[in-house]
Amino acid sequence: MFQLLGRMAVVDGGGRAIHVRAAKQQAILAVLMLRPGGVVSVDRLMTELWPEELPATARASLQTYVYRLRRTLAPLAANGVDLTTFGNGYTLTVPDRAVDVRAFERCFVRGSAALTAGSPVRAAELLREALDMWHGPLAPEIDVETVRRERRRLDALHVTASELWVEAELRLGPHNWVIPELERLVEAHPFRESLWELLLRALAGRGRRAEALDAYRRMRDILSTELGIEPADHLRRRHQDILRGASL
Repeated sequence: MFQLLGRMAVVDGGGRAIHVRAAKQQAILAVLMLRPGGVVSVDRLMTELWPEELPATARASLQTYVYRLRRTLAPLAANGVDLTTFGNGYTLTVPDRAVDVRAFERCFVRGSAALTAGSPVRAAELLREALDMWHGPLAPEIDVETVRRERRRLDALHVTASELWVEAELRLGPHNWVIPELERLVEAHPFRESLWELLLRALAGRGRRAEALDAYRRMRDILSTELGIEPADHLRRRHQDILRGASL
């Protein structure tokens, strides 16, 4: 019912859109959803909405926004969604299954655990399921501190999920079709050596030795030019293995 990965969207049980149009109502909803079941104080919400200077009408305006948001979400009450006042704050109750962020994190955690436990088939399935939920960074249209902080955390988690999915697939056998995904990842995250190592493994594992050596040169040039460092020892050893034609 609640999509936060990508632009925010809310739908009812029948798939009909519920429109939360006002920017500040969207921000309130996002902050409350990122603190599921927790109380977010009025002061905290006012600081989120007006970070530089609180207007004299801030508290009254916040109460109006929450009132309107509660009315907008009322059709979801039958699905266990409840926005309530609790002391000097508000809490939003939403079933875990109804929020894409929670489903994404749940699949990521289970997939990571499966990989650690030596079950690459199950890991690949769960991590692929998590990645398929990703429609973009967390609510990019909402610019408040809580959302910005969670956006950074989830962006990092998304990269890790992509990396672990490739690792799981490589454990199942060298596949040409993971190589384009790895090329995209190293272009987007050129300083992440673990991604370069996966690319080297994937290329060398498919017998594409010249391309693996070229990838190593690209990585070394980027690290040297941009950061003034050499590749890590394990990457240099892998490079030597590829030069010797050793099995990876």
